[in-house]
Amino acid sequence: MPTQKSSSIPLMVEKKLTEMVKPPKHIPSHTLSLSTLDNAPYNEVMYKMCYVFKARNVGYDDNQPNYLVREALSVLLGYYYPLSGNLKRRDTDRKLQLSCGSDEDGVEFTVATANVKLSSLKYLENIDSDMALKFLPEVQVDKDGYPPFALQVTNFECGGFILGVALPHSMCDGYGEGHIMCALTELAGGKNMPTVTPVWERERLVGRPIENDQVPFVPEGDTATSPYSPTDDWVTEKISIRAESIRRLKEATLKEYDFSNEALTTFEVTGAYLWKSRVKALSLDRDGVTSLGLAVGIRNAVNPPLPDGYYGNAYIDMYVSLTVKEVEELTISDIVKLLKQAKRKAHDKDYLQEELTNTESIISMNLTIKGRFCLTDWRNIGIFGPMDFGWGEPVNIVPMVPPEIARILSIVMPASRLEPSMAGGVQVMITLPRAAMVKFKEEMNSVN
Repeated sequence: MPTQKSSSIPLMVEKKLTEMVKPPKHIPSHTLSLSTLDNAPYNEVMYKMCYVFKARNVGYDDNQPNYLVREALSVLLGYYYPLSGNLKRRDTDRKLQLSCGSDEDGVEFTVATANVKLSSLKYLENIDSDMALKFLPEVQVDKDGYPPFALQVTNFECGGFILGVALPHSMCDGYGEGHIMCALTELAGGKNMPTVTPVWERERLVGRPIENDQVPFVPEGDTATSPYSPTDDWVTEKISIRAESIRRLKEATLKEYDFSNEALTTFEVTGAYLWKSRVKALSLDRDGVTSLGLAVGIRNAVNPPLPDGYYGNAYIDMYVSLTVKEVEELTISDIVKLLKQAKRKAHDKDYLQEELTNTESIISMNLTIKGRFCLTDWRNIGIFGPMDFGWGEPVNIVPMVPPEIARILSIVMPASRLEPSMAGGVQVMITLPRAAMVKFKEEMNSVN
């Protein structure tokens, strides 16, 4: 993201303390297995996130956020003890294993201080990735594995703070991460236990490998090419879409096609418009194939449905693939119909079992899946649920996605709390070549 030069004082972040926080009770030594979806190679990615909290109006103790989060983390590990283990992919069968109960287990908790006020950084609204990494915990990955959870609290001169989180996608999806963070908040607020009891049950989503004489389906990558790629000059932006603009977009789509039998969602119309805008901005060749993937939750496609406390991965990616010419010529309503079909297919129990079987085989055969552009919705999965440690809700939440993933992933997020005029709207986070981003912003801003 573009650097915001809003302070004359150079930012300095000093990491003062890192300690290993352990579960409150001894955990017997054992190993946990993960689901097929957890084991999928595309999920073994370390995601990091900054939760930004403004200063309180009342008295402030610069050690209070550290103390609250640290004590809550200790209690949290009594319920989510797997977060204190060690994650490693075995060479024998390419499966992840989570080792728990070692004397070395625990969650790294770092305390840091910054020499500026949060307002001078615009509350990370437009900050560059290199700077944001200063507020995030470092996770060491080596031949012996890596920890599945780490936290950092960075205190600012104004009394505000940033809570930095590191968590591999192989441990949980956004819904599960939301449960973990909301539980941490509840425990920091004085509750004795989280409202939602965590459930492991990863065996519920394990597929059988296909027979030896069968070949798993490995989707082909997109063939459409752009004059702006390859390049090393990529930029990430957050584009805001107003509530009124979304309403007008829905009205125009409903004039094209009657969706009266099923709801027309903000995610669907925004996703269709975004796909068309991205294709145009990249100037993709018209005969090439381009895809739009959707991360579709499948918690209720399992029989019986997964319990609310299940915090493993419970989604599958569904793709709509078209030629660039088709994307350009189809209406928003045409694309929405295709997206709805893909979502219905994901909720089919038989299809889910086929997908688990296919993914299990891809893992065991160590096959490579080419990345395709995917859109995910982070508005309603709990990730932005109650998180008031006593400083109010976070005014900003900044996902930090590895660069190679960011280039094929766009995130639909709630509107920024820093802009009251954006209430009811959404933000779209996307990474593109710099030259294409200019065109993309023009396309997206035209909807406003």
